[in-house]
Amino acid sequence: MTALLLHHGIVHSPTDPYATALIVEAGTVAWLGGDDTAAAFLRDGMAEQDLDGAIVTPLFVDPLASSASGACHRGIGLVTVLRGWDGDRTLRTGVPAADHEATDTPGAAVVVEYRPHRQADAQQAYRPSAGVWIAADAIPSTELDQAVIAAVEAGEQVYLVPSDLADSSAVQAAQTASLAALRAAEKACGIPAIGRTRPRLAVGAPLTAQEEHFLAGLSASVTALVDAEAGTTAPVGGLLAAAVPVCLSLAADGNPWGAVRAALHHPDPQQGVSARSAFTAATRTGLRALSDTPAAHVDLPARLSVSAPATFGVWEADAVTVQAPDGRVAAWSTDTRAGTPLLPSLDAGEDLPRLRSVWVHGRQA
Repeated sequence: MTALLLHHGIVHSPTDPYATALIVEAGTVAWLGGDDTAAAFLRDGMAEQDLDGAIVTPLFVDPLASSASGACHRGIGLVTVLRGWDGDRTLRTGVPAADHEATDTPGAAVVVEYRPHRQADAQQAYRPSAGVWIAADAIPSTELDQAVIAAVEAGEQVYLVPSDLADSSAVQAAQTASLAALRAAEKACGIPAIGRTRPRLAVGAPLTAQEEHFLAGLSASVTALVDAEAGTTAPVGGLLAAAVPVCLSLAADGNPWGAVRAALHHPDPQQGVSARSAFTAATRTGLRALSDTPAAHVDLPARLSVSAPATFGVWEADAVTVQAPDGRVAAWSTDTRAGTPLLPSLDAGEDLPRLRSVWVHGRQA
């Protein structure tokens, strides 16, 4: 594979926040740094590509998807598929696995599957999975409690979700039932046992501070639901302040940057987070929230750094900046001299970044 220098852009990398160029060789990031230094690495036979001011970032992670179809071409590198959900992302117990692209298809997103706890097909039940998902509002509370306890006792990660993401009443009911089931599991199994499985749950409504700290104590992670209008009422800021890992759900067939903007410009000013935190929630946290099972082991870089797989997206943005919610002071300096990696400006009314290309292990998808 011919080495390639991409330069005259912006590389979002915490290891070198001022990087404007990178070299891809043998499927990995061989070097990243400034354009002035890049010239010293040029050699005969090396290809060049002018980024023309575009920003290079890790690919997004969709933590709650119905399908992987077309995900990579929206800048999404991994999708968490709930086996048995239809294309409308509503519950269908016992149906075959979601129809998604094969993981060995060039340019296809990596797929991680969770199995339904009600598995009608015995053959599907033995397919490797990252854990078990349960539509928390769709079954009786006693069955839900027993299912969560059984998963904890088996050392299996449980993913508690609503039966219908588009139904606000289902989202609220699932959230309430999920918290109750986790409390039942805490009483039956103890906090250490639950913590080892790192449960996941979808949240689309406010939580009390007590509930946020309860989830933190269980080592749980939260998928903050973003609705079709790219808004969220999940308490993103409060959860992060309580040390609960937060993933952002990505609107089906939409621009993933919309979820980042939704967390940045939260309708509750106290729950807004910086663009950097929101971007992390839409990328790296989705990888860290996965279980430790072999079915959840993926080769997708959480950040761009030397020796990491050369898998990334190239985006056109009207402006780049270090952005805090509503102009408030961030936990780190918004002065570019402080070394905070730049991201596209996501002010309300601005166009979202546009995907120019996707690279997977050094090859353009």
